[in-house]
Amino acid sequence: MSSIPFIARPAWFACLLTAGLLATGTVAAAPPYQLGQGYPLPWFGLTAGGYASIHVSALDGEPTTLNVKELSLFLHGDPLPTWHFFTELEVGDVLTASKDRTAVFDGDFDVERLYLDHNLSAHDAVRMGKFLTPIGRWNQIHADPLVWSVTRPLTTSAGFARHASGLELYGSRSLGSGEVDYQVYADATTALDPTEALEQTFADADLPVNPASSFKHGMGLYLRYRNIDDSLQLGLSAARFSLKEQPPAKQLVGLDLFYTRWGWELSGEAIYRRDESGAGRSDRGGYVQLVAPVADRLYAIVSHERYRSALLPDTQEWTGIGLTYRPSPPLSFKLEYRDGRGDARLVPDGVLFSLAVLL
Repeated sequence: MSSIPFIARPAWFACLLTAGLLATGTVAAAPPYQLGQGYPLPWFGLTAGGYASIHVSALDGEPTTLNVKELSLFLHGDPLPTWHFFTELEVGDVLTASKDRTAVFDGDFDVERLYLDHNLSAHDAVRMGKFLTPIGRWNQIHADPLVWSVTRPLTTSAGFARHASGLELYGSRSLGSGEVDYQVYADATTALDPTEALEQTFADADLPVNPASSFKHGMGLYLRYRNIDDSLQLGLSAARFSLKEQPPAKQLVGLDLFYTRWGWELSGEAIYRRDESGAGRSDRGGYVQLVAPVADRLYAIVSHERYRSALLPDTQEWTGIGLTYRPSPPLSFKLEYRDGRGDARLVPDGVLFSLAVLL
């Protein structure tokens, strides 16, 4: 018999919790489905949704490859008036095929998120379970249909664990003509989810040094100012944490920006992380992205990033230009050209395409 606590087995815990919520539902007719809005299951008291993405890459020195990148299922509902349940179950890298390689199923199942929210007041709530780490902007909206580019900047993923398990207090307060959102969290992944070690520091990169990116424990704060129409958003991240495979403890600060006007959008993030050992080891980096409308529902994307990791001998830098077509908000077609300077396995040159849909 395994000695891992039951709650540490997130797949089984998700299934049991979902089944319990289903049993509380009442029978009713489901309204018509609309793409991106989820599918109501009123007889279960839940709404089902999710997203899917397919990537095609034609990178320098590599065969053209098709990858069914992500299949993600959302289930959420309100079992009680002040309680909200949410889970995201995902299979990544479902199918990979290229000219020199037959199709290979290599999917990894993961419980991306599994939590209960409880409203404490009209402005504050507490979250219990597994959630996306509140560091920066991208990590909290990272689903492929919701972002503009095919590839994810290292700044938004390499410096910290992308998931946390524990408690989070969040809410908002008025500030002048705008609002300040806050998130305060405490992570205890080792105690609550000791099997969490699926994601690597440099996702999808075949590097000799690429440790798992998962917390042992930690705590942090995220603040975001939003003006009256949300056209300007400024974020501040601060965290102290330990990673399972990257001792010693680390301190991180980050800034993020979002600004939109007349259909244009400017966004970016920057982080600085240092070890508490005093050895001078640090990670630092930042990216900026500009989105410009070209025609009806067609946008030009320009991105640039520079990232320095203590795990790698060289600074990684890349520039991307691309086009994104969104015939409707839940559906996007993205074409991107990247020019990388650094390790070609991490910042390759070449062309990428993706099709993503929010269900």
